[in-house]
Amino acid sequence: MSNSKFKIFWTTNAKEDLKEIYVSLKNKTSKETALKIRDELFSCIDEIVFAEQFQLDEYRLDCRRIIIRNFKVLYQIQENSIFVVRVFNSYQNPMKSLK
Repeated sequence: MSNSKFKIFWTTNAKEDLKEIYVSLKNKTSKETALKIRDELFSCIDEIVFAEQFQLDEYRLDCRRIIIRNFKVLYQIQENSIFVVRVFNSYQNPMKSLK
């Protein structure tokens, strides 16, 4: 299901975050579990229907957040575009999201 309302862009940082999460999960669990979670994180952006749908992040006040399992997907909306800026494990130091 593709979101027709917004154009979606993944920043370099967000793509790297997703890759690191996948590799870490694959090493800790299984390839199947890692793929499933990666896909959930990637596709959650398609659930955005309106700009204020998700809460502002408490550390990145310039971003809204989607919580998937123990991960945060941080994004910004500019006009009709969504920019995914970071994806990280919420068990990590939240200051990582500020970089």
